[in-house]
Amino acid sequence: MPRVSVCMAVYNGEATIREVLETVQAQTYRDFEILVIDDGSKDRSAEIAREMGARVLIQENAGLGAVRKRLVEEALGDYIAFIDHDDDWVPDKLEKQMAVLDQTGAVMVHSDCWYLYDDGRVVERNLVLQSDAGSFDQVLPDNWIVASSAVFSRNAMLKAGNFIPETVRCSDWYGWIILASQGQFIHFPEKQVRYRVLSTSLANAGYRFQEAKRFLMKDIVLDHFERFFGMLPASDQAKYRKLVQRNIGIALSTMAKHLDSEGKFKEAKPLHREALKLAPMVPRVWTRAVKSILKR
Repeated sequence: MPRVSVCMAVYNGEATIREVLETVQAQTYRDFEILVIDDGSKDRSAEIAREMGARVLIQENAGLGAVRKRLVEEALGDYIAFIDHDDDWVPDKLEKQMAVLDQTGAVMVHSDCWYLYDDGRVVERNLVLQSDAGSFDQVLPDNWIVASSAVFSRNAMLKAGNFIPETVRCSDWYGWIILASQGQFIHFPEKQVRYRVLSTSLANAGYRFQEAKRFLMKDIVLDHFERFFGMLPASDQAKYRKLVQRNIGIALSTMAKHLDSEGKFKEAKPLHREALKLAPMVPRVWTRAVKSILKR
């Protein structure tokens, strides 16, 4: 059995999937399989993946949360390394990350990246965490883990409950939150991933992304808080509850901002009001609410 399963969810990725899988095949660490789940593509993604030596499963379109769940279930390796169909890796990524996991016994290691934009810009991501940052501190208040940089324990993810289909967006964030209860996350401070930021991704990161963030934080995490954080000391539970509530408030505020920009002030008003209750210490939440009042 391979020690690592390199896992990819793909939907209509024929333009980039060959190049991406070439960077996987070029890894200096060799004890891995490549598992690709084609989520109902209309192009040659599955065919190209097979040509590149991947084990390919094809299903009707179910969304990223459902695919990530199945990838974990179908993987043969002890560890799983996600890679999106439009990102790619430096050659020694797996070698260095597996060495970290072997040395520490952590349940996850993740690293930095370059953001590649459609207009040719390249932006470095150099994450700086506090020296005492625990696993939960790497997923709250924000998700600092680039999915294509992560290598994590399959058994730990299954024990935590695995990904869920309901999180079509923010599915990786959900997975990291539940995995944080299982052990140590380590940030490896090297850039190992080239992460493509497509114009379509930017367009989708507006209202719908914030709506998905609110759904994750409110309907899943906050409404079942004890399940996610009940194992922590009371002081830590209080800390993370406030951070989750703050995230909900910011998401609602951003959703309201989008509604204001469309002249939907009546729909925006209750979102601003709730955002102020949940995130009263965030200046932009107040600024957006005041601007909304002045526009009416």
